[in-house]
Amino acid sequence: MSKIFVALVVLAIAVAVQGCKDSCLGKHDGHYPCICSGPCHRYYKCHKHVIVKYHYCGDNTQCLIRGVCGSCRDSCHGKPNGDYPSLDNPRPFYYHCENGFLSFRTCHPNEVFNAWTRKCECYEVFCEKGDGLQPSVCGNGCGGYVMCEGGFAKIHRHCPRPRPYYCCHTHVCVSSSHHCHGGPCGRCGH
Repeated sequence: MSKIFVALVVLAIAVAVQGCKDSCLGKHDGHYPCICSGPCHRYYKCHKHVIVKYHYCGDNTQCLIRGVCGSCRDSCHGKPNGDYPSLDNPRPFYYHCENGFLSFRTCHPNEVFNAWTRKCECYEVFCEKGDGLQPSVCGNGCGGYVMCEGGFAKIHRHCPRPRPYYCCHTHVCVSSSHHCHGGPCGRCGH
């Protein structure tokens, strides 16, 4: 057996023991940052929904940024342990700092890492329209709204029972969807 094959087998065993969750399920062919423990410059290649190979960027000051190795802006230098939004990789990725070491993580499908709560949450699509009050699409039906800031939902609110519908055009809760010209919540347009 070649040394490379042996190294890959050892790596696969180490990954399995760690309970690593790198996966190609639901992903297009391409390169993705590792979400397992390890250096941030480690990434993997997906082909036909299977991990075919692990790679490293040139050195540990580089990481995979939108499929290409580049200089990292994500850093754990001087930060307390915890989760942080990724500057280098788009949602749903975020990174975790543990004793100065960085590892990439990813949220579940239809979730993004919310920089305000530092948790993965349902993706509030209307926050893309801008800051301020927007209708909520995450579990609130027509009766919820969010305060958006910087593309993220900062505060979640429910309309009170006497006025259970959020009207996206007037940004107020109304007693009937008929009181909202153009339709409530989901009919706000995107």
